[in-house]
Amino acid sequence: MKDIDELKKGLEVLTAYYHQRKGQRDRLKLEVEKKQQEVELLQQKLDMLTKVKLIFQVAAENAREQARQHIEQMVTSALQSVFGPDISFEVALEEKRDRPEVEFLVASTYGGTARIANRPEDSRGGGVVDVVSIALRSALLEGMYPRLDGIMVYDEPAKHVSEEYSTAVAELIKGISEDMGRQIIMVTHNQHLAESGEIAYKIILKKGISSAERIK
Repeated sequence: MKDIDELKKGLEVLTAYYHQRKGQRDRLKLEVEKKQQEVELLQQKLDMLTKVKLIFQVAAENAREQARQHIEQMVTSALQSVFGPDISFEVALEEKRDRPEVEFLVASTYGGTARIANRPEDSRGGGVVDVVSIALRSALLEGMYPRLDGIMVYDEPAKHVSEEYSTAVAELIKGISEDMGRQIIMVTHNQHLAESGEIAYKIILKKGISSAERIK
């Protein structure tokens, strides 16, 4: 009996250890999935930057220059409305092997220091990429002829914007909707962005079933 009791106690210890390690594994698995989703979201935004570059590469020289000025102005305005006056967006155009090459740059003086220009994904973290992505989408739609009507859909447009800039991004998106006369449908976990809409729904998941509850 003593041996059986010891075996039972040993089994209980091993069972507890198993559940502990399984819990740790499950938490790590969720964290990995979360990071993978963030990487995929950033990749989507970088893919959009690449597509915009292709538009520049096939456009005529005059059209490219007009588009460059239009996009620089709109994206710079968006960046400054969120991050302040010391930041701007630049489109660098040059010919390489008889083909136009485009480079997107975010330049900043960082409060009066020497000008520093980097690619959007290398400037102040992912928050800049989010704002550039929002503004580029608006600039492209506004620059199309004939004008393409319809709604705009944003999926986590400010996922990497820090809390201190969230309100400014909410105001930016609201301003874009008003200026362009377009309805914006947005999916977000950001409270500031959710509160900026005229109508808001909260998606609730219970026992594997999703339901929508209007909160505004």
